[in-house]
Amino acid sequence: MRLPPPNIRRRIKQLFAMLGATSGEAANAREKLLKILQEHACSWNDLPDILNDNGAAADDLADYDSKEPATPPDVNPLDLVTTLVERHISMSPDERLAVALWILHTWVYDKFRESPRLALLSPVNGCGKTTLMSLLQSLARYGYSTSNTTPAVIYYQLERNPLTTRLIDEADNLDLHRQSNGVVRSVLNMGHTRGATVCRMIKGKPTKIKVFAPLAIAAIGTLPFPLLRRSVSINMQRPGREHWLERLDDTSPQWAEACDQIRRWAATCKLVSDPPVPSQLRNRAADNWRVLLAIADDLGRGEAARSAAIKMSGNRVYTEPSIALIADIILVFDERRADRLTSKDLVAGLLDLNDGDWNEWRGPKEDRPPHKLSQAELAAMLRPFHIRPRTIWPRNRGAGVSSSRGYMRSWFEQAWDAYCRADTPTQNNKIMPLAEEAA
Repeated sequence: MRLPPPNIRRRIKQLFAMLGATSGEAANAREKLLKILQEHACSWNDLPDILNDNGAAADDLADYDSKEPATPPDVNPLDLVTTLVERHISMSPDERLAVALWILHTWVYDKFRESPRLALLSPVNGCGKTTLMSLLQSLARYGYSTSNTTPAVIYYQLERNPLTTRLIDEADNLDLHRQSNGVVRSVLNMGHTRGATVCRMIKGKPTKIKVFAPLAIAAIGTLPFPLLRRSVSINMQRPGREHWLERLDDTSPQWAEACDQIRRWAATCKLVSDPPVPSQLRNRAADNWRVLLAIADDLGRGEAARSAAIKMSGNRVYTEPSIALIADIILVFDERRADRLTSKDLVAGLLDLNDGDWNEWRGPKEDRPPHKLSQAELAAMLRPFHIRPRTIWPRNRGAGVSSSRGYMRSWFEQAWDAYCRADTPTQNNKIMPLAEEAA
């Protein structure tokens, strides 16, 4: 008997483990298990060989990294994966392309310095995150899916197979914003960059574990900002009634066939390690897209990928909170056509912004309950830019007008020019001096 491909074997093991669940779930798992065995020319008697873990990692490597001479794929794997995503998941064309590129990157990520996280975010349940997770498990290299996890589980997976693609669903249940979950957050963040390791005691000996590996994580709402900065974010929504999608059958042989095409591409492609990156992508956003752009260039979709990167990286989740603050402060000065504002008025202006985050501010480390930004927090965030509130007077100092603590627009110009100019056009022509300013 020839064993099924690695992703199918993993699915068989998951279904077999579910046979001990409640009667309804067990019956459903048994039905799926029989179907997948039949489709891959296996029988119930073959289960012991499939379930045997002895040498499983080596078998997987042999299947994925064949010793046979590498041959190019028969089809463009990016077009193939994009089509599969479109059939089963509702999302914009740019997001669809990004997801397809991310799937391909799991097969070649170790050739690059960064492995962007894939953040699947939705406002409510029922937006397709779990379905997309199933698709990722079927197509990503060594995909391992779980709806909960601990650092110990992650260490074990990566020690056993360093190329594991971690797929974490329902991450909102992990409470990653809480300070007590700092170890989990740290492992998820560190895996973004090649060479990252953690040291743990294993069997009484200190052991270094490499944590550089692909990660997709799904949650309702949002995720901690440091993790979002390392992510390509997909904002998932429920499809309209007119949007027809195929039901995803993760036992179908099409996934193994697609993986074979991807494997053949990964074995024969010659990727540029430092492809041209649009100037609009800076710092982490550029790092996140570099491997994806290299793949897109290799498969003839470079222009479309750069357009998608620019659009998607315009999302605020890619911006440092302090830099987003500087950009929003300039908007407040522009909207009020002022050259100076009191601390009270500046905070009020920030809270009035339609797309700002300052009404539900969670602190720079995303570890506090949502609240409105205060004047003290504003001053603390601006201090690293050497901007501090000082005594300011209205331009027309008449009788009965007093001074207040506040800010001059000119104090922000240097920081704005250094950190925000690539993303936000100047509007100096709108500035008018404030004639009078109450205390």
